[in-house]
Amino acid sequence: MNNREEIEEELKIYKNRLEDAMEKGKLAWWEMEVPSGKVNFNERKARMLGYSPDRFEHYEDFTELLHPEDYEKAMQAMRDHIEGRADRYEVEYRIKKKSGDYKWFRDVGGITEKIFDSKKVTGVVVDIDERKEVEERKELLQTFLGHDVKNKFQIIQGYLELIDEEFDLPEEADKYFNKIKKSSNAVIDIIHKVRTLQRAEEEEIGEIEIKSVLQDAVDRCEMIAEEKGIDILAEFPTEERVYAGPILEEGFTNLIENSIYHSEGKTIKVMIEVLDDEVLSKIEDDGKGVLEEDKEKIFDKGYTTDEKKGTGLGMFLVKTLIERYDGKVEVKDSELGGARFDVYLKRCDYG
Repeated sequence: MNNREEIEEELKIYKNRLEDAMEKGKLAWWEMEVPSGKVNFNERKARMLGYSPDRFEHYEDFTELLHPEDYEKAMQAMRDHIEGRADRYEVEYRIKKKSGDYKWFRDVGGITEKIFDSKKVTGVVVDIDERKEVEERKELLQTFLGHDVKNKFQIIQGYLELIDEEFDLPEEADKYFNKIKKSSNAVIDIIHKVRTLQRAEEEEIGEIEIKSVLQDAVDRCEMIAEEKGIDILAEFPTEERVYAGPILEEGFTNLIENSIYHSEGKTIKVMIEVLDDEVLSKIEDDGKGVLEEDKEKIFDKGYTTDEKKGTGLGMFLVKTLIERYDGKVEVKDSELGGARFDVYLKRCDYG
């Protein structure tokens, strides 16, 4: 076998490997000439839609099959790339199959060749139907969990409050009644925290003034603290901005509520300290503190030192949120005698 034959054999092997990988990954390549609109593509793209490859010769042969709600989005994405407003062409869209059903695709591509006034855009199309189905089921579950189930439990809570106010239950019945009430409250709390974690996955991270977020968290907890005979002292001498999302407030609220419900103290201090490239927020109390063996586990999902009062999701939620913002949270001993939670977040104006 001469050199040419060896090279051709190697190319054939690599081509087969590539085709196999694209088949398994539900991928197909394509290229389009601009401004003519003439297309060249892997036959798999046509087969994904149930058509023969000769059904498509021009860009418009594909675009006329786009879902009406996705047409302008796809067109704008291509215009943005060709006219230099976007580094690459990237879009998700629905396109009609021969059967009449719509299929989800994701296209990623870019300009690979320029000849005078003409350009060639090359890319890949990915079949994302299964992923979209999972996302739709997840969205349905979130709606069911966050609205329908929560509403039902709130109705249950309403009736429990009514029974508590209107009826004088026997001692044995009252014991079970209180257990039902606590369980109902725990379910509502779990639903709220799960919804918060789900929302965190979708929020946009940007610049947030840490002082206003902490003040809002303090304000939310003020009434509960007063009922427990606890003073919240807040010191916010700075207006630094940090990289985070709107749900950051939920994290600080959980930390303050943790001190209110579990510290058994009388004072909670909330402070801000500016470091070189970070902003440190401190929530500390004068309560019983956190045992050394609990410090390593307190942020684990489901871990709680008091099963009667906690679901074990509050501290896990805090850690998940803070790490999503590339920050960190630690628990230490407080100079007040109790526990101190330190939250480190990146400063926006550093450097």
